[in-house]
Amino acid sequence: MKLYVFQVNNGSTLTFDTDLAVQTVLELKHAIQSKYKVSVQHQVLVVNGGECMSSDRRVCSYSAGTETNPIFLFNKEMILCDRDPTIPKTTFSMESEIQVKVEESLLMPAVFHTVASRTQLALEMFEVANKLSSFCERLVHDEHLQHQGWAAIMANLDDCTLSYQKLLLQFNTAYCGYQTDLEHIKVKLSKLGTAVSVMARIPLLECLTRHSYRESLEKSSPSPERDPDETEEDTPTRSMLHAAEAPPPSASQQEAGEMTDSGGLRAALLDEDPPEQTPLSSFNVTLLDWINVQDRPNDVEAVVRKCFDSINRLDPRIIQPFLADCRDTISKLDNQNMKAIKGLEDRLYALDQMIASCKKLVNEQKELAQGFVANQKRAENLKDTSVLPDLCLSHTNQLMIMLNNHRKLLDIKKKCTTAKQELANNLQVRLKWCCYVMLHADQDGEKLQALLRLLTELMDRVRVVEALSTVPQMYCLAVVEVVRRKMFMSHYREWAHALVKDGKKLYEAEKFKRESFGKLFKKSFLQNRLFRGLDSWPPVSFCTRRPRRFDEELPDISVQDLQYLKSCCPAEVQPFLMVPTMCDFEPLNHHVETLHQLVQAAQSVDEMSQTITDLFTGPAGQPLPRCFFPGACSAPSQLFSMFCIPVVLCP
Repeated sequence: MKLYVFQVNNGSTLTFDTDLAVQTVLELKHAIQSKYKVSVQHQVLVVNGGECMSSDRRVCSYSAGTETNPIFLFNKEMILCDRDPTIPKTTFSMESEIQVKVEESLLMPAVFHTVASRTQLALEMFEVANKLSSFCERLVHDEHLQHQGWAAIMANLDDCTLSYQKLLLQFNTAYCGYQTDLEHIKVKLSKLGTAVSVMARIPLLECLTRHSYRESLEKSSPSPERDPDETEEDTPTRSMLHAAEAPPPSASQQEAGEMTDSGGLRAALLDEDPPEQTPLSSFNVTLLDWINVQDRPNDVEAVVRKCFDSINRLDPRIIQPFLADCRDTISKLDNQNMKAIKGLEDRLYALDQMIASCKKLVNEQKELAQGFVANQKRAENLKDTSVLPDLCLSHTNQLMIMLNNHRKLLDIKKKCTTAKQELANNLQVRLKWCCYVMLHADQDGEKLQALLRLLTELMDRVRVVEALSTVPQMYCLAVVEVVRRKMFMSHYREWAHALVKDGKKLYEAEKFKRESFGKLFKKSFLQNRLFRGLDSWPPVSFCTRRPRRFDEELPDISVQDLQYLKSCCPAEVQPFLMVPTMCDFEPLNHHVETLHQLVQAAQSVDEMSQTITDLFTGPAGQPLPRCFFPGACSAPSQLFSMFCIPVVLCP
């Protein structure tokens, strides 16, 4: 088994050991360089179908390398050379001696030695005919492979053309959209100038920078993450673990802890010894200063400068001629006169017919040679010299026929060799054209990719410019939103804590009531028969736990900070600095009062339930009176009349 590589330039077949099939394509290229002196940088390996072999892939990953489907090698050094490729001419040792030997044999007398000599000459002519036929067949096979190699490189050229057209269409579409939006882009850039002048007069609140600095410290020293759904009561700490067996705090201590909870958290986030508050006016940093240091050296001025530089590089006076060159390149890539070799299929068919006639001549030479051998054996067996003159005359005619066939074979060999040389010369011209147009398309493709990347970056910067233009308004709106949320959080937590406090009491009262009844009813004959569902419980998650902490990461912006901004900011952003209006919590507080009344009513019912339970249970250690069992009483019990439920007992 061999690995076959076919060099299309001169139609030669290169063979290698099959061990290279499991190696990379780069190692195969080095083997070609070592054995056939074709440098790696000048090698282009293509498989049938037009796929160019990648250097880092294994050779066996491509379905190529056999004798009928080889790997096609294109030698760029030979293509770019001014000389045409040379097809080596092969001359066999007996090829030129046949005619001389036949002429000498015709002059020999009619003796047994002449018969033996002519028989040997006929066998040699058959051997030469066989070699000539194999050689011509190989030449034609090489031309077929050259045709396949040209088809492969044309398929690769079609793929390159298609990708080049897609890239050109993509850039052309993007550039047309850019030209449509160019005036809007210039307007956005001019708006940024106005926004920059406004940002230069908007002070940056110092508390915002403290918040960012604190975030950086927390990221540098990671702490255990807390569940986002964790409530204020369920926050795990080591102190709680150590104090698990400690007695629960009193109600007054618990309320005091609630009051100081948020303040302690804020103090823990800041330093233990917080620095003295500096006046707001001493922190002299504007919003523009902060933006300029976020992405150094790409400050606002640099972004605008790059935008205008890209606009200048995308000027239509530069781009339109280049696009015209690209369209001209596409027309060159689609040159059908160069891509299609007219008449090549007919030529190859004619060569195949010549090979068929060549095989017929070989068969005729074989039959004639076998006739010589048979006549020699017959003459040797007869040992009659009288038959020699007629036999030699017959051999003379047969030798002339074989000589004529030999001349035909030489003519076929010459035609096949000439055809291969002409095809190689034809391919040389077309391969030069192919290299030229592919190189031109590759250069234009790189320029198109660079321009498309430039256009994409410009549009990204325009989006940044558009976002920067709204920074003053967004900054003021965000400050107002933080103040509003802090006001809401304060009222919301106050309302929620009051709601949870009464909700816990209501839940505990209902829980005690159901537990008391459950202890009484669980031994009853009626359980799970008539009164199903008496073992259910109210949901514990509603109004019994404080809501989870939220808005803890908001900057420490106060109403005073908002008032300070209103006094310092220019008139362009004053409409965005309105003090927020808090939502009305009065209906919610009314619900809290109603819940408080409901808790008091539930507690009074629980006292009655406790009394009834004590009556049912009786003194400690004493059984229930007989009248409490079914059939023991003849009149309604005073106990059940307390619930206003009419009960008739059986006599």
